[in-house]
Amino acid sequence: MYKKILFFLASSMIIALITTGTGYSQYDLNRSYLGPSIGLSFLGSTFQIGANYEYSMELENFGNVGIGGVFRYWSYSSGDFSYTDILIGAQGNYHFKLENKKLDPWVGLTLAYDAGSYSWEGAGQNYVTPTYGGFFLGAQGGLRYWISPTVALVGRIGFGTLSYGALEVGADFKL
Repeated sequence: MYKKILFFLASSMIIALITTGTGYSQYDLNRSYLGPSIGLSFLGSTFQIGANYEYSMELENFGNVGIGGVFRYWSYSSGDFSYTDILIGAQGNYHFKLENKKLDPWVGLTLAYDAGSYSWEGAGQNYVTPTYGGFFLGAQGGLRYWISPTVALVGRIGFGTLSYGALEVGADFKL
């Protein structure tokens, strides 16, 4: 079911890219961007929800960057065990300048704390508790596609430590 939701959202984003003809502003400096995301975690192929925040600025001799925060939540279970995870952290992204002002591609890094919990409901007490939680360092890339002056569709892919990676779609609102 979750894969169908993700497929629907990704398909809707592609259709919007093809059918929207009006140009809107790309990445404006000194603005905040906030939005939800839904994705597929590569850790257990589980559905996840999240939120992203970014503040845009220009660094002299470097270019446009955004700094902000990330939040992710996912949970899965199989048989006698269940796993829940919350990731809270900071992100820093470099934004590329393009002629097409509807597109805002970026690459960046995430530093976060991962709080996980694991439970076993099975018989016996001789099992090894898996490693979970701790500090997370990741790399990410993404693309905003502006559908109005203040709303963008977002696609993001990320990989990092703790065997974590994800493919996400969402929306960002320019504040």
